[in-house]
Amino acid sequence: MVKRAIADRLILVDVVDRWFHLQEPTFIDVGQCYWIDRETSELCVERGGDRVTRHGRVTRHAGWMCR
Repeated sequence: MVKRAIADRLILVDVVDRWFHLQEPTFIDVGQCYWIDRETSELCVERGGDRVTRHGRVTRHAGWMCR
């Protein structure tokens, strides 16, 4: 089962769950649902109106990005 989260405020996401580093940051608005599709290694954001955007992750070693 895919764990979905709902944004409780406008957020700018660049890392999810401390290991999933996005290629480019993306905004997720209040009430929008988001999850990681592990089959495609993408962050999915349900934008409303049956529209889902997909955002790729960094595929090379991202150790230098860790904070």
